[in-house]
Amino acid sequence: MSAWNEPELSFASHEGLPFLVEHWYLGSPTRRYMMVRRFAEVLDHADLKPGHKVLDLGCGWAYGTHWAHARGCTVSGIDLGWDQLLWAQKAMPAGLNLMQANAKCLPFPDASFDRAVSVEMMEHVFRPDRPAVFSEIARVVKKGGRVAISTPNPDSPIETVKRVAVKWPWLRRALPSSCFPEAEDDAGEYHPYRYHHPLSPAELVAGLERVGFRVQGTKSFMWVLKTLPTPLLGLGRAAESLAEALPLVNRAGATTLVWAERV
Repeated sequence: MSAWNEPELSFASHEGLPFLVEHWYLGSPTRRYMMVRRFAEVLDHADLKPGHKVLDLGCGWAYGTHWAHARGCTVSGIDLGWDQLLWAQKAMPAGLNLMQANAKCLPFPDASFDRAVSVEMMEHVFRPDRPAVFSEIARVVKKGGRVAISTPNPDSPIETVKRVAVKWPWLRRALPSSCFPEAEDDAGEYHPYRYHHPLSPAELVAGLERVGFRVQGTKSFMWVLKTLPTPLLGLGRAAESLAEALPLVNRAGATTLVWAERV
């Protein structure tokens, strides 16, 4: 267990692993650290308590869903893609309610949840659908409930480089495998795995406030690069802590987090 007390997982078979499991959870210690920290930050700022009913939006392979369940919550996870869900239904521990659904039309009654969490999903939501997604989150979260959402920070150095790389193919080829902000707002061509348009902190705040949330805080974090060699991870984390403590510099972390209360 790390300082975040994340639940340990073991899999009977490593065949057919989703990319996010193989590349991040079972990947290098650097990538594992980055993945776990993103989930830890979101779950901690959601202020989960045993007995809470929690909605995990864009649950993917259900790592965050499982972690919230391990904290004593009753959790429902939804995702638009079937591939990771089907794997999670077979491979993840029991007790998770996982279903395929679109976040712009959630299959739950009003005020069903005490908490809603979302880790790196909103950037994959079709931009014309985002107002509906915020409205649906507000509809299913009880008054006094809380939401915590993370997304890549468009003001971070890595996202800036991605925007340049879309225009310079040689630079894109030199970068590690990643999502790039190149998909157009074409409903006929939309696919969540290929669509990557991060929201700014101001856009996240405005979207939540418009539908009846009171934003309680925002932060940007994560400076470690996924290509950082394992022997340098300790040094990278120390440099990351320093960057996140510096005014102005701390606004450019790779991940944005916003948490808010339903009023």
